[in-house]
Amino acid sequence: MKLLRAAAPQPKLFKYLFGLHIVNGCAVAVGVFATAVAVGWFAGFEARMAAASGALVVSIGDTPSPLAAKLRILPLALVCAVLASLATTLAIDDPLIESAVIVTVGVGAGLLLAWGRWAIPLSVLVMLAMVFTLGAPPADLDGRLSYEVLFALGGAIYIPVALALTVLLDASGRRLTLAEVLREFAAYLRCVAGFYQENPDQTALYLKLLEQQASLSDHLQAARALIAGAGDRPSALRLTAGIAVLLEAFDGVVSAHADQAPLRLAGAKNSRLAGLVAALAMQLAAELEHLALDLTIGKKNLYFPDHQATLDLFAREIARISADPAVDPHLLRAARLTRARFGWVVSHLTRLPAVLTRRDKARKALVGVDLNKFVTPLRVSLAPLLREVRWSSPIFRHALRLGLALGCGYLLILFVPGLRHGNWILLTTAVIMRASYSVTRQRRNERLLGSILGCAIAGALLWSGSNVLLFAVQLAAIGIAHAFVRVDYRVASTAATVMALLGLHLIDPVTAAPVFARLIDTAIGVAIAFVFNLILPQWERHAAPAFARGFVANLALYADHALRFEVPEQDYRLARKDLIEAMAALSESAARMRGEPTAARALLPDYGKLIASAYATAAQIVNVRLLIRSRRDELDAPACEKLLDETRRAVLAELDLAAPPIQDFARAGETPAKSIGGSNAFAALRQRCAEVLRETGQLRRIALENLALA
Repeated sequence: MKLLRAAAPQPKLFKYLFGLHIVNGCAVAVGVFATAVAVGWFAGFEARMAAASGALVVSIGDTPSPLAAKLRILPLALVCAVLASLATTLAIDDPLIESAVIVTVGVGAGLLLAWGRWAIPLSVLVMLAMVFTLGAPPADLDGRLSYEVLFALGGAIYIPVALALTVLLDASGRRLTLAEVLREFAAYLRCVAGFYQENPDQTALYLKLLEQQASLSDHLQAARALIAGAGDRPSALRLTAGIAVLLEAFDGVVSAHADQAPLRLAGAKNSRLAGLVAALAMQLAAELEHLALDLTIGKKNLYFPDHQATLDLFAREIARISADPAVDPHLLRAARLTRARFGWVVSHLTRLPAVLTRRDKARKALVGVDLNKFVTPLRVSLAPLLREVRWSSPIFRHALRLGLALGCGYLLILFVPGLRHGNWILLTTAVIMRASYSVTRQRRNERLLGSILGCAIAGALLWSGSNVLLFAVQLAAIGIAHAFVRVDYRVASTAATVMALLGLHLIDPVTAAPVFARLIDTAIGVAIAFVFNLILPQWERHAAPAFARGFVANLALYADHALRFEVPEQDYRLARKDLIEAMAALSESAARMRGEPTAARALLPDYGKLIASAYATAAQIVNVRLLIRSRRDELDAPACEKLLDETRRAVLAELDLAAPPIQDFARAGETPAKSIGGSNAFAALRQRCAEVLRETGQLRRIALENLALA
C-alpha cells in the first residue's frame, strides 16, 4: 500500500508498476507453473519442461480480454501452435522440407494480422511454437512425437487454468482497466495544459496531444471489451457509467479548443487566465490519478473535488478583462468559452464518484445506451485472410517479408557451422519484425538492449547450477515479459531473453548454446529483420491517404449526428467512439511516419497540419453539441433545427472530398434576422455554426493537399 501511495504522484512509475498488465502477467506465470507441476508430477522433469513450453506458447494469446473472448482465442491459439509445431517436427530430418515449413509458417503468421490487432499475439505464438520445437533436444521421430504430445498437452492444460483465473480475477480486472483509462485521461489533460503556454508550437502540441489521445483510445477499447462485455452486472454497470461520464468530460476538453481559444489566451498580455487554466488542467490530472489509485486498491469511498473556487477565480479574471474598454472581443469570447467548457469538464468529473459507487446514478448516466453496441465482435474466419492475398495488400507484403526473413535465418543456421543451435536467430527475427518500418526499428534497438541485459542476467544465474532456482526465475520472467510487452518492450525483451535462455537450458542442458552465442545470434536476427523490412516496403505515406479519408468519413458521420437539435444518445455516442478511433489511427500513422527514413517522409510536414486541423474541426463541432445541451432552455427548437439542417448539409458537402467545394460555405450558416427572436443563445449558436463551416473548409483544403502529395 505504501508503494502504491508513493507511486501515485509519479505517473510513469504508477503506469509501470500497477495495472491490469501486472495482474495478467502474474496470472500467466501461475498458469504455466500449474501446468508444469501437473505434468511433472506424473511424468518427470523433462516432460514438465516440454509441457511448460506448450503452455508458454499458448499463454502468449492470453491477453486481458473478457471470458467469452478467451473461450474462442485460447483454443484457437492451441490449434495454431500445435499445427506449427507438428509441421516443424515432421520436417526436421529434411532440410528442404524444413525450410519450406519455416517460410510457410512465417507467411501464415503474417497473414493472421488480417484478423485485427487482437491477432498480433496469435501471429507471434505461431512462430514461437516453431522455434521452440527446433530448440528441443535431438531425437528420433518417436522421441519428437512424444515431445509434440507433451507440448500439446501443456497447452491444453493451460487453457482451463487460464479461464479459471480469468473468472477469479474478473472483477478486479474490470476495475483496474477503468483505473488505466482514468490514468490515460490524466496524461491527456497534461498535454492539454501545454496549449496555454506562451508562444506554443501548435502543430507539435497537436501531434503530442493526438498521440496521447491514441493511447487513451486504445485503453478505452480494452475497457469497453472487458467492462461492457460483462453485461448488466452491478459492478460492470457502474464502471461502464464511469467511462460514459469521462467521455462527457472529454467532449468538454476537446471543445475548449474551438476558435483557437487556448492560443488567444496564451498570447494575451496582462492576463493570468492561461496560467490558471493550465494549473487547473494539471490539478485535474493529479486528482484523476489519485482516483485511479483508489480504484486500484478497491477503495469504497471515492472522492473528487468540485473546484468551484478555481472556476470563481476564472470568472473574476474574465470580469477584469471585460472591464477594459479596449479589450479584444475575440479574447473575451475565448475566455468565456474556456470558463464554460472547463466548468463542464469539472461538473462531469465530480460525478465520477457517484456513478462508480451508486447503481441508480450509473443507470441514469447510461439512459438510452445499449452497451453491447460498443463491444467489437470477435470474428474468426478464413475470408479476411484470403482477401489479403494480393500484391497491393500491406499485410500480404509483410507476410512475404516475414517468411523470407525466417527462411534466410534458417539458411544461415543450415550452412554456417557455428550457428548449429541458431534457432535464437529465428526467435529474434520473429519477435522484432512488424508490418511498420518504424516499429521494427524501435524494437530492433530495444531488443538489442534487452538481449544484452537478459544474457548477462541468465549467464549469472546459470552459474548456480540449481534447476529449481532456474525454473523459479523462468516463471518470474514469463510473468514480467507478458506484462510489459506493450508497456515497455525493453523490460519485456530482457525478461523474455532470461525466460528463453533458461527454458532452452532446462530443456537441453547439454547441447544448449552458451550465453555469449545468444548475443551473436541476437545481432544476426536483428540484422535480418531490419534488412528484410526494407524489401517490398510499404511506407506510411502509402497508407496515410486511407487514414486521412477514413478520418474525414468518420468526422462526417459524427457531424451528421452532432449537428442536430435532437439526436438519440446511442447514435451520438457510437459516432463519437468511431471518431475518436479514427483520429487515433491518424495520429498513430503520423507517429509511424516520423520513425521512417527522411526520404520516405514526404507527407510529414503537411500531415501535422492535417492533424491540427482535424482536431480543431472536431472541437468546433463538439462545441455546437455542448452549446445546445447546456442552453437548450434558451433556444427555439424550430429555428435551431432549420439552422442546424443548413449547417449539416453544408458540412457534409465540404467533407465529401470527391465533390466540388462550396463556393461560399459561410452562407449556409446565415439565418434571417427575424428567426433569431432576440435570443443570445441562438446568436451564439449561429456564430458557432459559421465557425464549424469555416473550419471544415480549412480541413477540406488541407486534406486535399495531403492527398495530392500522396
